[in-house]
Amino acid sequence: MNFSCDKEVFSAALSMVQRAVALKSPLPALKGILISAQQDKIELKATDLEFGNRCLVKANVVDPGEIVLPAKLLTEFVRRLPAGQVELKTDEQQGMKVHITSGKIKFDITGFAADEFPRLPETGEDAAEFSVSESLLREMLMQTEVAIARDETRRVLTGLLMENEDEKLKLVSTDGHRLAFRQANAGIKDDFKAIVPGKVVQELIKTLRDQKDEKVNVAVNKTDIVFEMGGLVISSRLVEGKYPPYQQIIPTEFKSTVTLETKELSSALDRAEVIAREGANNLVKLSLGQGEMAINSVSPDIGVLEDSVDAEISGEEMEIRFNVRLLLDCLKNMGAEHVKMDFTGPYSPCLVTPLNDHNCLHLVLPVRLQ
Repeated sequence: MNFSCDKEVFSAALSMVQRAVALKSPLPALKGILISAQQDKIELKATDLEFGNRCLVKANVVDPGEIVLPAKLLTEFVRRLPAGQVELKTDEQQGMKVHITSGKIKFDITGFAADEFPRLPETGEDAAEFSVSESLLREMLMQTEVAIARDETRRVLTGLLMENEDEKLKLVSTDGHRLAFRQANAGIKDDFKAIVPGKVVQELIKTLRDQKDEKVNVAVNKTDIVFEMGGLVISSRLVEGKYPPYQQIIPTEFKSTVTLETKELSSALDRAEVIAREGANNLVKLSLGQGEMAINSVSPDIGVLEDSVDAEISGEEMEIRFNVRLLLDCLKNMGAEHVKMDFTGPYSPCLVTPLNDHNCLHLVLPVRLQ
């Protein structure tokens, strides 16, 4: 193998791909990046067996070939090289040794045979395939990622449900204390259901750009999902299991409805959190009155915060307590100037939606005091 590539391009590709490298593994190849040189490009691959990253970049290939090199060492070294061309060439006598040259800088590194590297997840011919804009998919993921469970007790909840129904792409997540839902008309013909691992969702949010004109090509079957965008491919095994019937827990009848400015409510809750986080359960009390929603937070060791937000309120007056962090999380990426909160009772779920928009919703459970 012998190729040269622009240092900045090579470094960026290594940094992107290495996010899929297994941090802890008895298999040395899983701690490495597979480099394949072919024609006028090189292909970089990394995987932790659950998900993988693959990236194609242009290069001047003298001799094709492939090898697995230690990911962390290679990425850090290339990042520290000066601007210009960097050359990688395997040793003629020792096939697992690679000479890296950049100007006067020479560095030898030892790798592993390419056949020790596992195959990345792939979908095959039976996959449902569709395209969606990068900006839309990124927005949908950001609005739903927050409710993915971090606790492995119920593994199915550690993923994000992605499904297509009636040509509407729907994303759903829940950790048992809250639920996030987002849908969009994506013009997808094939119906499917897939539970995408939370780790992959976070990787997609980091990678996707806010580009309306750029498309993400997605292929999904019963076991795997692949996202392809601008020379980068992210592939993953799906989380096994059946996702809970989320439609059954979304309420349709309410006792009180409150409309507020999103920014004003977020600021008030943000102030309340300063006190709430010093107490138990990050607790904040909301009181629905005449023309305003009072916000109260108490910490025995710190003090008391009393605040209020102007609001349009219809229905019953009530007091209800929440973990303030859950409310702030759902408001963070709501993307609307005004938000509507529908209350079903002081001990029942609250529905939070952008005003006049039914494509995005968050369901938050209140805190019951003993």
